[in-house]
Amino acid sequence: MLNLKNIMRANAVSCLVFGVLFTLQANLVATFLGGELAAPPLYLLILGILLVVNGLHLVWASRIPLPKKHLILYFSVGDCLWVIASVALMLAEVWITTIGGILTTSAVAILVGVFGVLQMTSRKAMGHC
Repeated sequence: MLNLKNIMRANAVSCLVFGVLFTLQANLVATFLGGELAAPPLYLLILGILLVVNGLHLVWASRIPLPKKHLILYFSVGDCLWVIASVALMLAEVWITTIGGILTTSAVAILVGVFGVLQMTSRKAMGHC
């Protein structure tokens, strides 16, 4: 069922999976995305930790029967920033330069953007507060 709780939990799973991957395999991910022009693995490690924290926060927030609009806005803005940063890095040909990296980053950016929009629209449909 497509409701706010399930959308937030799907977003959380995405954050947790990529967060753990970035944290445990920063070198591998950096090379996959950028080849010889890879991001410093430390950046991916830090991003991975932040994604895990965000994923856990999403899980917690998904348990609230009617989350406040500003909380959903917080998560959706984060999703939007992820999409913008992904597109900017690809267009600038910085750190995401391999074909696999570009295709994967594009797919993830689309998914994250969909999560952001669905969170906002689902919360709006729930009414006040």
